[in-house]
Amino acid sequence: MSKNVFAIALFLFLFNIVLAQENEGADTGSHHKGESVAVKLFGKRYFYIKEYFQQPTISLQTGLGSPTLGSLQKLPQFNDLNFAGIRLGNSKIKTSELRAGGEINELNQDFLFLENYSSKWKLKNNANLNTKMWRFGLFNTDGYGYRLGEKNFLMLTYSTSLNWSKLDVDNLQSFNDSSDVNKLSRFTDQFRFGTAYASGVSFILARAVSLDINYERSIVFPGHKVWYWLGSEVIELGAHLLLDEFIEKILSSSPSVAPIVNAILKGGLSFGIYELRKDNMNWPFKTEAPLFNDGVRIGLTFMF
Repeated sequence: MSKNVFAIALFLFLFNIVLAQENEGADTGSHHKGESVAVKLFGKRYFYIKEYFQQPTISLQTGLGSPTLGSLQKLPQFNDLNFAGIRLGNSKIKTSELRAGGEINELNQDFLFLENYSSKWKLKNNANLNTKMWRFGLFNTDGYGYRLGEKNFLMLTYSTSLNWSKLDVDNLQSFNDSSDVNKLSRFTDQFRFGTAYASGVSFILARAVSLDINYERSIVFPGHKVWYWLGSEVIELGAHLLLDEFIEKILSSSPSVAPIVNAILKGGLSFGIYELRKDNMNWPFKTEAPLFNDGVRIGLTFMF
């Protein structure tokens, strides 16, 4: 089953990359400037590609997470987790000029990542659950923003992730409630599949380095029911596609406010959906509660 889950997740991620590349229109290289080819998206928006840069990317990440598991009845709370991680991937920065006037600056990034979480890196309450966790997976970031000079940008971003996590609880055996211990043990016996989204900002300097600040919500499934998960994902994807159609109209008519609207609406939609998944991991289907994590992350990203 785990091989099937990985294959489905990898297919969806690669399909998203291919779709993004198709939407690049006439882009054919790593660095372009002054393209004269008009591009049409979804039959509604025309623009000219003004500049296009594609660069290999390394990103170093750190931050703080607060895990919860809603189905626990008697076990204490989790201590907060610090984490550090690395991402390897690719960044694309595209500047387009609308025929009707106005500029659109767009960021797209695809990564493979590895992260380590631990409650040992900070002061903690030893009466709570002390945990460690390894996490790896696939990460995609999209966003629109503003030019702050010839090569500097402020991007408002929305990110999604497919990932696998394995939790270790240092003091699990010191608790006597067998029901809660069994629930928590499902996350410690092997790597478990999960998803995440993040909303934030990226300050890009000289198209070479960026400071990234994000708020992230993630869930880890205690067991993966493929069809329930696909059904829940299709509902979320459908909502985002409808939202994309609305944002496309704003990009055409009011490009100066589109980055803000895009970030607020996409982040708000995912926040609400993940809130509904706190008790049912594959909402709206009646399923188990996932391991839930709210976190803040800071990253330093290098584009070569």
